[in-house]
Amino acid sequence: MDETKRTDDALFESLQKAKKKKRRTRMIRTLVILAVVGALLIAGVRSLRKRVDAFLAESGANVKTYAADYGSVNTQVTGSGTLQDLDSEELTLPAGVEIDRVLVRESASVTRGELLASVDMATVTSTLSDIQSQIEAKDKSLSAITARGKAVINAGVAGRVKLLYAQSGDDVAACMVENGALAVISQDGWLSLTIPGEIGADTALRVARADGSTLSARVESSLQGSTTVLVSDRDCMPDETVTVLTEAGEELGSSPLAIHSPIRVVGYTGTVSAVSVRLNQTVYPASRLFVLDSAESSAEYDLLLKERADLEKTLLALLQLYRDGGLSAPFDGTVLSIAYGSAESASPAASAAAAFTGAQTAAGSGNEDTKVLTLSRDEKMTVRINVSEMDILALAVGQSATLSVDSIGKDSYDGTVTEIVRIPAADGKSGGSYAATVTLDKAPLMLGGMTADVAVTITGTEHVLRVPTDSVNRTSVSAYVYTGYDEATGQLTDPVTVSVGAANKDFTEIREGLEEGTTVYYFENRSDFGSMDAMYMD
Repeated sequence: MDETKRTDDALFESLQKAKKKKRRTRMIRTLVILAVVGALLIAGVRSLRKRVDAFLAESGANVKTYAADYGSVNTQVTGSGTLQDLDSEELTLPAGVEIDRVLVRESASVTRGELLASVDMATVTSTLSDIQSQIEAKDKSLSAITARGKAVINAGVAGRVKLLYAQSGDDVAACMVENGALAVISQDGWLSLTIPGEIGADTALRVARADGSTLSARVESSLQGSTTVLVSDRDCMPDETVTVLTEAGEELGSSPLAIHSPIRVVGYTGTVSAVSVRLNQTVYPASRLFVLDSAESSAEYDLLLKERADLEKTLLALLQLYRDGGLSAPFDGTVLSIAYGSAESASPAASAAAAFTGAQTAAGSGNEDTKVLTLSRDEKMTVRINVSEMDILALAVGQSATLSVDSIGKDSYDGTVTEIVRIPAADGKSGGSYAATVTLDKAPLMLGGMTADVAVTITGTEHVLRVPTDSVNRTSVSAYVYTGYDEATGQLTDPVTVSVGAANKDFTEIREGLEEGTTVYYFENRSDFGSMDAMYMD
């Protein structure tokens, strides 16, 4: 029994020794493997570091420097849209006049007085006779009404009479033709003048008169290189030339005064029998200005006068047609579209037939003017751009814009925001889409329908410390710039944490962290670092 026990103990001890040996062997093998892997990692890191250093050293030629300085940092809203002619005018012929032939093509350039369409002169003279008969009938109706008594012309508004044209005995119609009004009232209490240069809104000003006296003045607006100055209308008169001065006596410019908010007092017919107001007098809506003989201030009379004025306008147009032999261009410009007819018609008779048919179709009746063509003055164009809900509140009428039209070259053009549509487009999208209109001077080769890229300066930070935007490195919580460079390794060094403000593609505002003149280092083309990803993947 004892012998058996000893044999079992020996066997158990032998087994335990074998197990311990196996564990020791596995441990040694594992340690060897870990040591080899560690050595390979260290060698790989050293190799990678050498390759990175070599890359940075090779990129050293692309390192740029910039000394932090003070300047402006502007942000912009950009967009694109199609050019449209702003100052176009639709040219028509009075009802009853028939076209013989349209003499110009679309897109043709024309000069003032150039014949655009020939007309049937028989229809012109016939229509002239009819219009003259209608004017005579209106005159008889007016005479019947004016025989009933006198009429009084009141001021209609509160203000100060600054121009008084009509005098007792004057013919109202003649006075209107000569002066455009019987009198002019300054409604808001100001006269104005415009001088070159921009002046701050809070600048204290005075104006000097010819007699050496001075009056206080203030800036109304300052935009696009000129300033409008306001002076009380109590002491000065329109067309009086004054000189704008600073409080220190510096002369800023001279110009004649004009009524800032003029209200023209008008009449139509009759004779002035009495003038009830004097020059520079303060008046109120019910103040009597003139008493007229042979006039009637009734709804019927006013309606007749309006109808007669429309007939006079038509008469003048017919006389112009008769004198020129057809429809002539009222100004230099470009033909944008032709309503009907063609300069290439086979014969005048065919053109006349087509024109007459088109006229009846367009007008719908013989009592409406006939549309002929649309003519642009070639002075102004507009571009409408879409604006996101993030930018629309930052836009304002009067802001400057820069435009480019790639189809005609690389030049840039100056424009101004002239309209803002703050009602979102009904496009069914979740985000609001708004619009803004930019107006610019029309340049040679510009055509309606061309695409223009627009950049509107919406905010501007002046005289701030700035560095190139490419030199600013951003993390999720901070920003930093490098203020040193190691030529041996090609590495940027000495990072400095900065607080940044406004930014655009060129410059970033530095609010804290740098001083003026501190040099920052950065790589000329950051996209080069994209190739480093490939190095890490090797």
